[in-house]
Amino acid sequence: MSVQPLARPRPSRVEEAAILDELNQSIKVQQAFLNSCADSAWIGDEERRAIRWLLSALIDHRRRVRTAARLWRTLGTDEPAPRCLVAETVELIDENRRFEPFIARWRAAAVEQARAQRKDLWRSMLELAEANLDDGR
Repeated sequence: MSVQPLARPRPSRVEEAAILDELNQSIKVQQAFLNSCADSAWIGDEERRAIRWLLSALIDHRRRVRTAARLWRTLGTDEPAPRCLVAETVELIDENRRFEPFIARWRAAAVEQARAQRKDLWRSMLELAEANLDDGR
């Protein structure tokens, strides 16, 4: 007995457009995050260039995602999705996954920087408190 692979159900224009809209919102948040990283004082010139390059690629990718979502919305209710549109959508989703390690790298750097700033703040607060105690004696 052979097992037949499960066929993917025919994509619904509403579902696909919603998926792409959600992906667009996620990319928008990633863009805002990268912009804030690029504007941070703790980022060096070389890192800033790397972020700007990534941001540029992400902007282009987001534009393609929005275009694909609009294409899905142009389909009639009973109109079957063209194979080329389905393939393009799959490629866009796969392309989006390729950005993940780069975004994760900058997220980790931002978390580490926030941690270091918090430790510096509390170290300064303790030093100030100790100095005030010494002045009071």
